[in-house]
Amino acid sequence: MRIFLGLGIVGMVLVGGCATGLHSHSGNPSANTSAPTAASSFTATDRAWIEITTAMDEQLVPMLDLVDSHTGTAAVRDLGGKAGASTKSELLELRRLHDQAGLPAENPHKGMEMPGMVSPNQITHAGALREADFDDYFKKCLRDHLDQQERLALGEKSSGKEPQTVSLASRVLQEQGRLSGLVE
Repeated sequence: MRIFLGLGIVGMVLVGGCATGLHSHSGNPSANTSAPTAASSFTATDRAWIEITTAMDEQLVPMLDLVDSHTGTAAVRDLGGKAGASTKSELLELRRLHDQAGLPAENPHKGMEMPGMVSPNQITHAGALREADFDDYFKKCLRDHLDQQERLALGEKSSGKEPQTVSLASRVLQEQGRLSGLVE
């Protein structure tokens, strides 16, 4: 049931829809219930965007961790460093919003297969590559990630209601544009 609900929310975010009637917690007793007023300002779109973007960023991190030991170029090392710094900063903000929105500890989107979501198979494949082969594959995976992040952030920016998530989506769009310019 949770998977189907998660997929429905993903669909709403991807098409830019907004279902503001869904404000309740998941029923998880470990969800943050200390600030019900603050948590209620997060719509289903805001919450789904937080969870999906967090999952995407968390699954990108292992790919970024491979860059220094697998690339043969300073440009790709620099790109990996910038993408890593951006991703870590974004994750800090997403985790803060996650807690504030009272979302469950277990992310229903973790491990989901969708465009731009780096999979364990992609990490394994990238780990077997070196230098130019790694660089090409890394840039392709990063480009796919950035393209999907842009689509999701545009959906949140146009359909989200919580000012903090809409603001973060705007910053994500700026950063994704900057990083996309570095991916050849």
